[in-house]
Amino acid sequence: MYGRQKIKFLLSQLEAAGRRSTPQRHAVCQALVEHGGHPTVADVFERVRAIFPMISQATVYNTIDTLQELGLIQQLDIANHEHTHYDLDLRPHINIVCTRCGIITDLYTESLHILLTQVSQHSSYRIDPHSSLLVYGLCPACQRVTEWDRVD
Repeated sequence: MYGRQKIKFLLSQLEAAGRRSTPQRHAVCQALVEHGGHPTVADVFERVRAIFPMISQATVYNTIDTLQELGLIQQLDIANHEHTHYDLDLRPHINIVCTRCGIITDLYTESLHILLTQVSQHSSYRIDPHSSLLVYGLCPACQRVTEWDRVD
């Protein structure tokens, strides 16, 4: 579900939870969807201010908090990142974070389901079906830069 459908879905879920669908909330949902990655509140605020210059950061924070409370987006707390990132994709996947440039890449693999099943069996934990993993490493571009640093 992408684009307008995703925005309509988010707004309909807000309304189903008793929240009004205001133009500002629409703009926040649109900014989240159009970002296409793992935006921070600052990223969303910057996009929304282009449409609503007088919008407050509190409105953006409150809308994002509500979407998270309703389970429509997922918070990503990434080590050494100043701001929290959010993920609109609730399908189980791996978020790979580059420790050098900070880019976040999604990886979808069936083996994640197998791993989470094993974790559940070995730990007796009931694993959230929307679980994602967060792993750290160097992206291909930063690996090349690191290799160039060694050559000099």
